[in-house]
Amino acid sequence: MAEPLVLSKDEKTFIETTPIVKVAMMPDFTPFTYYIDDKPIGFEHDLLDIISKKTGLTFEKRIDKWTTIYNAFQNKEVDVITSISYKKFREPFTHFTSAYYDIPIMIFVKDNFGEYKGLKSLSGKKVGVLKDVFYIKELEKSGNMNLVFYDNYEDLTKDLVFGKIDALIQNLTNINYLIKKHVYTNITLASELILPNTTKEDLRFGVLPEKPLLSSILQKALTSITQKEMDVLTNKWIGSLKEYPGGHIDLNKNEAAYVNTNQIKYCINPSGLPFEGLNEKGEHTGMSADYYRLFEQMLSAKFELVKTESWNQSLTYIQQQKCDMLALGMETPERKKHLNFTSHYLEVPLVVATKVDVPFINHILDLEGEKVGIIKGDAFVNILREKYPSLTIIEVTDIYDGLDQVKNGQLFAFIDTLASIGYEFQSKYFGELKIAGKLAENLKLSIAVRKDDATLLNILQKVVNNITNDIHRKILTKWIPIKYEQGINYQTIWKASLGVITLILLMMYWNRKIVRANTLLKQAQKDIEEKNKALSQLALTDNLTKLFNRRKLEELIQDEINKHDNTDHHFCLSILDIDHFKEVNDTYGHQKGDQVLIEIANILKSNLKETGFVGRYGGEEFIVLYPESSIDDVVTTIESLRLAIWKHDFNGIPPKTASFGLTCSIKGDTIEALIKRADNALYEAKNSGRNKVIIK
Repeated sequence: MAEPLVLSKDEKTFIETTPIVKVAMMPDFTPFTYYIDDKPIGFEHDLLDIISKKTGLTFEKRIDKWTTIYNAFQNKEVDVITSISYKKFREPFTHFTSAYYDIPIMIFVKDNFGEYKGLKSLSGKKVGVLKDVFYIKELEKSGNMNLVFYDNYEDLTKDLVFGKIDALIQNLTNINYLIKKHVYTNITLASELILPNTTKEDLRFGVLPEKPLLSSILQKALTSITQKEMDVLTNKWIGSLKEYPGGHIDLNKNEAAYVNTNQIKYCINPSGLPFEGLNEKGEHTGMSADYYRLFEQMLSAKFELVKTESWNQSLTYIQQQKCDMLALGMETPERKKHLNFTSHYLEVPLVVATKVDVPFINHILDLEGEKVGIIKGDAFVNILREKYPSLTIIEVTDIYDGLDQVKNGQLFAFIDTLASIGYEFQSKYFGELKIAGKLAENLKLSIAVRKDDATLLNILQKVVNNITNDIHRKILTKWIPIKYEQGINYQTIWKASLGVITLILLMMYWNRKIVRANTLLKQAQKDIEEKNKALSQLALTDNLTKLFNRRKLEELIQDEINKHDNTDHHFCLSILDIDHFKEVNDTYGHQKGDQVLIEIANILKSNLKETGFVGRYGGEEFIVLYPESSIDDVVTTIESLRLAIWKHDFNGIPPKTASFGLTCSIKGDTIEALIKRADNALYEAKNSGRNKVIIK
């Protein structure tokens, strides 16, 4: 039972004489305090509203990142801070209320991390955490992990996705929300974090010690909240972010009535496998069939398939209101005239299918002058026609019609998704057709709903918001077991061709055509060697800067390590990072940011010794490798690179600087150890003022 709210005379006087209580809150602590459409919402905002109604207190909110509001609270610029966890070291500057929610703290890693065997698995790894989080000291005592500190959750999670860190530690609800929001597919949950004196993140109000009456009022208000009131808050904000392996979604009265009284009719593409289709018995199968079964479980709703002859007919049916929705549809301006769309929840690349003897397609404009097929009614028909008017696009009935026409020579190529073409290649067209290239465009799939049915749209958007990353992954891997590999296996083709040609030569060696056959063979070999050389170059080069990519850099570093282990030759390695590069993207846009990266790459190439190597390691980080050298040999060169970047005119962008970490090889080094040493030096350069070279 909740205790009744009984305030003392002093407490009532405090409320009457304190018109405003300043409260510090975070902008990105989902689902407790965050923004939607520039409006602050969440569990804690509703909790403060309840307390305000019960006590008469008026709250003025200061919303900023954790490190900022934490410092503001310590400096007594605000009266209260939310989402603070109890720690003894905080007692001198904080009065704590009881916890209003406990969240498990989790360790997240990339899906290629390998087997997680406790905190020892993080030894020597880069582990991202939020600055000033309450369990930092315990983490520092727990092992040899390399902690990387962040100001916000977005950057923390994004850096794990792109491999800048090896793991992150944060509460479950917050990271789950970001995974769903950005449809991250390569993050997995490794384990719950258990440390001495730390098992969960206990969320409390922290109050300045100088205001004991305010602390007492808040505690009494919390104690007076009934279990029913707290359940409503929890179900509204925490429940909506639970992992649903087929559970129910909270619907309002109108939405619940809709689901209970309506049979939702849907249409599909009857020949669109592996996304969706009809099997030999006329039953719905494919990825969308799995999603519909999931929708039924999550909503306890009834779905009815309206069968059509083609995808184009399905689009017509939904316009004619013969069906209510499509589970997999791409939003286009034309379709938005008569359909509404949820946010997209699947994204698949487009590829080009051709005959096996067609060279690799590097760009869609390589198809100029050729007949290119695409399914009639497909979202990309108008998109590609408008974007590439020089293409000759032929609309076909379905994927079989398109691939058959390529096989028979009526079309030069057929464009569809990697999933659809790859699925058909597993059973048909083997040895006749191939995937010859990947386009820059991706198919982004949403749920499409009739324009006049806003209630169904809201219901299905809740479904999309609550489908877990794990469920998406299971459905995708069930139906798309293939992977796309750029280019052609010329070695296999060469071996097969050589065998056939050799057999012909043995049978017809006396014929004068042997001379011509040999000539053709030499030309074929030359063409294959040139193509393999081009493909090898693509595989080892960063697409934007044309420098070596990470894969090639690690290959070069390993070669130098091997030489060092077998000789007395040392080598040096430097990691550089562009200072405040995020400001360029935020202020001038990503195109300007890309141009800065290209110009810095050119500076590095033009100022580097012929014996050195330079490559883009990732994001705004570059590596410079100096074979057979010492620190004394290269420190002057590194300084000249730093100055060259500082003095360079970036055409409308204020001068940029770079920080450098420099190290020299040691016997027994590994790639990881060498880069970590240089990275530690870089980190020190960043923390000590930037635009400098630090040697480790």
